[in-house]
Amino acid sequence: MYKKELMDAGLSEKQADVYLACLEAGPSKIPAIASTAQIKRTTVYGIVEELVAMGLVRSSYKGKRQLYEAQDPALILSMLEAKKKRLADVLPGLSSLFISHHVRPKIRFFEGREGVKKIYDDALECKSKELKQVVRVRQHNEAVGDAFIKEFIRKRIARGIVTRNLHPKHGDLYTSERGMEDVKLKRYVRYLPPSVFYAAIIMIYDHKVAMVSTKEENFGFIIESKEFSNTLSAYFDFMWGLGSKTPDLD
Repeated sequence: MYKKELMDAGLSEKQADVYLACLEAGPSKIPAIASTAQIKRTTVYGIVEELVAMGLVRSSYKGKRQLYEAQDPALILSMLEAKKKRLADVLPGLSSLFISHHVRPKIRFFEGREGVKKIYDDALECKSKELKQVVRVRQHNEAVGDAFIKEFIRKRIARGIVTRNLHPKHGDLYTSERGMEDVKLKRYVRYLPPSVFYAAIIMIYDHKVAMVSTKEENFGFIIESKEFSNTLSAYFDFMWGLGSKTPDLD
């Protein structure tokens, strides 16, 4: 009665049959397992070895008799979690391949405060778990509201997204909550002359570049393009190398 669930978890039909037979039979020899599973004994030998390799069945000896015993089914959940983690690790690379060959460059515009907030929702879905940001904190707050930014930061941290921020070296807000480096907030900062800052924020993530204008212009956009994002990302890295680690607070 558990066969379908085991197959949904990744076992083949015969693997599910043999594993269930091992659970029912207890420590047993191959002929007994084959009889319970109603599969040919010659076939069961290979399937049992597959389950041993997966860690779902253990082999032992009682005298000269080789016995096979099912292991705790909770291991299946651990296997699924391990598979999920491995997939998550390679997902950015797979997404990059997909975007390179299947996604055409595109641009989306957003108007008004509520429209601009959708840009932040998109950034929270970044698969790379890294946001590169060029930010003027004062104008950033004014563009979408301080309460919204605080909630965005909370969600970003909860999702394990790290930010590398470029901030103006002077003339902006500098607190532990905003504008300063804080490892606990997953935020790293470098400071540059204010003359290079115009928009409220520019975000670079995955193969996207997003920009939110100041309150005066009240709009934003997301450009999805591998070439454009790679170019802006390279510029960002160059400016990061030029930036200082402390602002001028005088």
